[in-house]
Amino acid sequence: MQRKHDIQRKDFYQSRSSGNKKVSESSRPEERWVIARNSLLTAFGLASTYYVLYFKYPVPVPPLSTPADRMVFTLRLQSLSCITLICGILYVALTRLHTTAIDPIEGHGEHHVALGVRYLTNTMEQLFVSMVGQLVLSTYLTEAQMKVIPILVLFFVFGRVAFFFGYRRSYLQRSVGFVSTFIPSIIMWLVIIGHILSDLMP
Repeated sequence: MQRKHDIQRKDFYQSRSSGNKKVSESSRPEERWVIARNSLLTAFGLASTYYVLYFKYPVPVPPLSTPADRMVFTLRLQSLSCITLICGILYVALTRLHTTAIDPIEGHGEHHVALGVRYLTNTMEQLFVSMVGQLVLSTYLTEAQMKVIPILVLFFVFGRVAFFFGYRRSYLQRSVGFVSTFIPSIIMWLVIIGHILSDLMP
């Protein structure tokens, strides 16, 4: 499926570059439509899931009476998020072991690990933003509000899995996983900035 999409995309750009006309570097409208549609549907799914897990069937958390307790709880949950990074490292390592990408210096087989490397890069970026944000957020949350942290971790893990398998299927399908991790992080940081500004105001 991914190869089919890539071939179609390659043929499209080759057809536009025929002759002496200037080649357009913009994406296709149908590509933008697929990504926008997937992103909107994913955002709606995340909002619905958050509502259910936070208000209807709250995620159980242990007693967390002090800020230190809440930070420790948050840090421990990041272990689940880190597993997605470890799996990516293993995927790239095993792919190198069984392909010509085993010699990264020569670089003849780097196309075999291209997807895995992109997954790793994106996951490391997203993990840093999410992990730091959750730790900072935990210092502002009350004990009753701490149920939001497991939900954020759940979104992150789901997003990384969806990103990897979506990317394997088609370059257009990676948006589901990207949105599932990035949008919660953006909202989380906006909340943090709001708290910081509130602290600074007299």
